[in-house]
Amino acid sequence: MNAILNESKKNQELLVKIRRELHMNAETSQNEIETSKIIMKYLDEFNILYKSEVGGHGIVAEIVGDEAGKTVALRADMDALEMEEENDIDFKSKNKNVMHSCGHDSHMTFLLGAAKLLNDNKDKIKGKVKLVFQPAEELSPIGGAPKILESGLLDDVDAIFGSHVWPDLPFGKIAIKEGPMMANSDHFTIKFIGASSHAAKPHEGVDAIVMGSQFVNAMQTLISRNTDPMNSAVLTVGKFIAGTRYNVMAEEAIIDGTCRTFSQDDRLRIFKDMGNLAKAIAEVNHGDCEYNYGFGYPAVMNEKDSVKIVKKSVAELFGEDSILEIEKPAMTAEDFAFYLQKIKGAFYWVGIGKEGEKNYPLHSNKFYLNEDILYRGAALMYEIALNFLNEVK
Repeated sequence: MNAILNESKKNQELLVKIRRELHMNAETSQNEIETSKIIMKYLDEFNILYKSEVGGHGIVAEIVGDEAGKTVALRADMDALEMEEENDIDFKSKNKNVMHSCGHDSHMTFLLGAAKLLNDNKDKIKGKVKLVFQPAEELSPIGGAPKILESGLLDDVDAIFGSHVWPDLPFGKIAIKEGPMMANSDHFTIKFIGASSHAAKPHEGVDAIVMGSQFVNAMQTLISRNTDPMNSAVLTVGKFIAGTRYNVMAEEAIIDGTCRTFSQDDRLRIFKDMGNLAKAIAEVNHGDCEYNYGFGYPAVMNEKDSVKIVKKSVAELFGEDSILEIEKPAMTAEDFAFYLQKIKGAFYWVGIGKEGEKNYPLHSNKFYLNEDILYRGAALMYEIALNFLNEVK
């Protein structure tokens, strides 16, 4: 076994303790008060200096090596989701309707484990390592990353790396690709405004449900006929609210949905065309509409040299066969993308799926992970940081 992997494995009991403490104290976006206290407690225990209340309840710690050099950042998200946990475990979330169902408790544990390894091996660090504990990743379309960037604490960072546990991948496999890894994620709301009338006299009103239905059907052509079929894009309506009574024609219809793209050109064209389509449908039906489009998280775009650093680190720790070259990016989103717009870096997925076990998806109230992944995730973050700092070009 690789020496650093073995050292990390010796910390496994501590990592399990940390992860369970974080899991029990799950907190939603912008409310990560107890979570930040737990992180600070362990950073104090490891004798690592940090700044707290960064971008809300965020924490940025710093480990300075014995030699001067570059600066690398490692990031973990802190927030949980509003849902009631259904797992029957001793460390079940004690906060009602709040659960770490997206694995952020494990991400923080990876980073704290890496922090201990880095601090214990400070003599091997050539440069600086910044440890970014970021709140509000789930707070789309705003996210927590922009406020961390606004703090200026990452202005001197040469590269940044982050990860996410991934139940769809085999346990211990690490998936990464150059270029787009995750999608642009936008949110649109359209209100069609008609005029109510008796259902038996539709000619006396303007039917908002008809306008909304026409829009839902027609908007699919923005993908199927107006988007290059080689470019991935998704338009989904998740909510359609209209009507007050069975025999009253609806005066309003509210449509809520999401647009996912990788190309910025596609993103901007769909934004424009969707507004024009809604207005045209309203006009031809003698109604009106209100169109709101919120640009959310940008696409996660991995830089090629940073991807090579991740692959090298995986190969050194776990072997070449642990690297998964994914062909297709995910249409899900991640606010780590904001960092990659300013700083080169890479984001990777950590496989936690176990053969023969029920693997619940992210955002499930039964989501659960095998804790054997903790020391592996911590060791990988350590290895990535050192490989970047020691990189010779």
